[in-house]
Amino acid sequence: MPRLNDVRGLPTTGLNAEQLLHYESLLVDIYTYRPGVQARVDALLHQSPDFVMGHVLRGYALMTDGLRSGVPEARRYLAQAQQLAAGGTERERLHIQTLQAWVDGRGADRLQALESILARWPLDLLAYRQLTAMLFWTGDKRRQLASAMQAVPHWQPDVPGFALTLGPLAFALEEDGRYALAETHAQQALAYHDADLWALHALAHVYEMQGRVREGDATLSAVAPRLKDFNLFRGHVWWHLALFRMAQGRMDEVLDLLDREILPATSMFYLDIQNAASLLARLEIQGVNVGERWERVADSAEQTLGQHLVVFTAPHQAMALARSGRRQALAQALKGFQDDAQAGVEQAQTGAAVSAALALYGTGEYAKFLDLMRVLRYEAASLGASHAQQDLYFQLMVDAALRIDELPLARSLLKERLVKHFSDAVGWQRYQEMAGLIDAASDPQSLRRLLRTGLPQ
Repeated sequence: MPRLNDVRGLPTTGLNAEQLLHYESLLVDIYTYRPGVQARVDALLHQSPDFVMGHVLRGYALMTDGLRSGVPEARRYLAQAQQLAAGGTERERLHIQTLQAWVDGRGADRLQALESILARWPLDLLAYRQLTAMLFWTGDKRRQLASAMQAVPHWQPDVPGFALTLGPLAFALEEDGRYALAETHAQQALAYHDADLWALHALAHVYEMQGRVREGDATLSAVAPRLKDFNLFRGHVWWHLALFRMAQGRMDEVLDLLDREILPATSMFYLDIQNAASLLARLEIQGVNVGERWERVADSAEQTLGQHLVVFTAPHQAMALARSGRRQALAQALKGFQDDAQAGVEQAQTGAAVSAALALYGTGEYAKFLDLMRVLRYEAASLGASHAQQDLYFQLMVDAALRIDELPLARSLLKERLVKHFSDAVGWQRYQEMAGLIDAASDPQSLRRLLRTGLPQ
């Protein structure tokens, strides 16, 4: 089999020089969230069936879709890669091990294999982006930052793909509370690609956590006309814009974004379900009548029961089914989550517990929900996602406390949720100001308004 070095000097098996450049363009399009990439990978594999990393890449893509129905096809690509493994490089064989661990549900082994690649070949862009993305769904934010920091010093601006390392670093810095550094690296990435969605996403998180609502709105609104050119991840960018609009009290615009961009129709995609369920819950907490919109989310949730590999989706499915009154489907969902837990599926035990709690909230059993969720509120972070997404747990707890006239508890939870929003002396001062506003609020409506954003600017 032919073997040539890629643009970063890494030996790659199964492609000629022209095809190697095409592969590089595919990686760029994957990590700038362009649609139609998988068909191009298939075409490249048709031309060069001995392309080891092409089979791995297709397996990675199927597993990234997050549906159990994709696992058998991912195994077929894995088998093809394994047949070629003897003629591949050690780095390629470690990628094959990564895919093997992923389809087998061995998350720790999957992450360790990628870390082993980056320890020896830190310029492996695919390993870097896969590892930082996978860690996002583990809730291990320190490890996510450590993985990015260990690789990035080996990259320089003249190394092809350098810009695509900056967005994950920026996001990891933001999730670790290092907001100034996160903003610097996100802006640097955007200077290379002004619509780098992951860097834009990292910047949106910085604005969200610092309460910079108008800056966030302006930044995302400026790229909104171009979002149609990107793949389904664009829906999450729209979700962030909706949060900034909600913080300003522009609820009609939030509903419009939900209907036009975030979940215009039923969807199998896990992020679509998460985005829509979370947004509807936040709107209802703010007293907005969302009409029949829960039905659209519940349809998506019911059609995908037992399918989602991203466990953070499960509580959102449960809440949607509960809010739409689909008791039979909800019971089926909770049983399925519990069956996964008993079978030892990774994260499933916590996922089942959090889902049961959010189902109680969705059916109006607020005191029971609080009893469960207060115990789980930090453990729930192990299901992954960002601080902004995990904030839903605190939003629901505050609302539940207000509904059962537990104002002292609501105030305590409101202050507790702000811990992640400051990282320096200025942030601490803003926290104290917000704590004063929380203590001064004398009615549930005022306290709910304080849920819309983080620290005041």
